Amino acid sequence: MTSTAGIVTGTPSPTANACVAPLHEPAPTGTIGANFATALAFAPDGRLFWTERSGTVRVWQNGASRVFAKVRTVTAESNGSYSERGLLGLAISPTFATDRFVYAFYSDASYRTQHVIRWYDCNGTGTHATIIATFPAGNDCCHKGGRIAFGPDGKLYVTLGDEHDAPSAQNVSDVRGKVLRYNPDGTIPSNNPFGATNPVWAYGFRNPFGIAFSPTGQLAITMNGPSGDAGSPGTGYDTLFLNVTRGAHYQWPDCYGYSHPLAASTCGGGLSPSWSSEASTYVPTGATFVDASGPSGYAGHLVFCSYDKGMAIVTAGSPFASVRLGPSGCRLDVVEGPNHALYYSDTGHIYELA
Repeated sequence: MTSTAGIVTGTPSPTANACVAPLHEPAPTGTIGANFATALAFAPDGRLFWTERSGTVRVWQNGASRVFAKVRTVTAESNGSYSERGLLGLAISPTFATDRFVYAFYSDASYRTQHVIRWYDCNGTGTHATIIATFPAGNDCCHKGGRIAFGPDGKLYVTLGDEHDAPSAQNVSDVRGKVLRYNPDGTIPSNNPFGATNPVWAYGFRNPFGIAFSPTGQLAITMNGPSGDAGSPGTGYDTLFLNVTRGAHYQWPDCYGYSHPLAASTCGGGLSPSWSSEASTYVPTGATFVDASGPSGYAGHLVFCSYDKGMAIVTAGSPFASVRLGPSGCRLDVVEGPNHALYYSDTGHIYELA
C-alpha cells in the first residue's frame, strides 16, 4: 500500500475477509440525527450509509449511527465565504456482497482538486481507502457537481458542474459540465461515446446535483438553475432531465430552462429538459426512482429533493413533465430503503416516510 495526500491506498489482502461479519440490518425507523447529510445509500445487507458534508461517512449499524470513514475536505472558501464544496456524493458497489466497496465524492482541502474515493467495508469501518478518480475543483465557490451512482451496466457515473466556466459544458474534451462514466476501478470504459480515453457520457450541464437510475437503466439528472450566469436571469430555471442517454447533448449555456436562448439565437441543437421550474427557484438536489411497492402517492414516480421547496414528485408528460410537492424536509437527498420506505435528509436529520 502507498499513501497519497493523507489517503492510504491499496487493495484488501485475502485475510481481510476475516473482518466481514454477516449482517442483516433492519432499515432504521423514525428520525435519525445527521449533520448535513448530503447523500444517502443502502447496502444490500440493509445498512444505511450517508455522507455528512463536513467530511464524515456514517453507517446505521446495530441500531445506531457510527463513523465509517472520514476525508479532509472544506465547506467554505479560504476567506470563509459561501462554498458548495465538501463531501457530496455516495454510492455502494453493485457487487458489494463480494467486494465490499463504498464510494464517495469529495472536495480536497487543497481547494485544487476533487476526488472519487473508495473504501473496503470491514464490518462498518472503511479501510484500504483508494482515490480512483481526480477532477479539477475550480477557482471559486460553486458548481462542483459531485453526485455519483452505479448504473445497471455496472459502471460508475459522476456528475461534475461547469465550475463557473459556462462554455466548458459544451466542450466534450473537458470534464466540466458533464455526466462522466467510469469502470468501478476508475479506468475509462472502452465503449464511452467520445472515445476510450474520454470519460464524458453526456454534456451541456450547468451544475448537475442529483442523479438516479431506474432498475431498467433510465438515468435522471437534476440541475441547479442559471442564477445570472452567462447573462441568464438571476433566479429560477432549475431543471430535470428524465432520460439522459449515451452521448446526449444538452443546452447549457446556449439556452436555459425551456429552451430560452442566451447569446446565441438558437440552442445549438441541444436537448431541452423534461421539466423546468422557470421563474420559480427550487435548487434541486438528490433524486430516486420509487418502485411499485413504495409509499402510496410516490410509488412509480421519480422524486427529488430541493433546497427551497422540499420534495418534488414527478409525473412524466408531453411535452414536459409536471411536479407536485411533498415533505418540506427533503432538502438534500432521498433514497428508497429495502423496506420500500423513503428516506430523505435536511441539514440536521434523516427522515423515514413509510
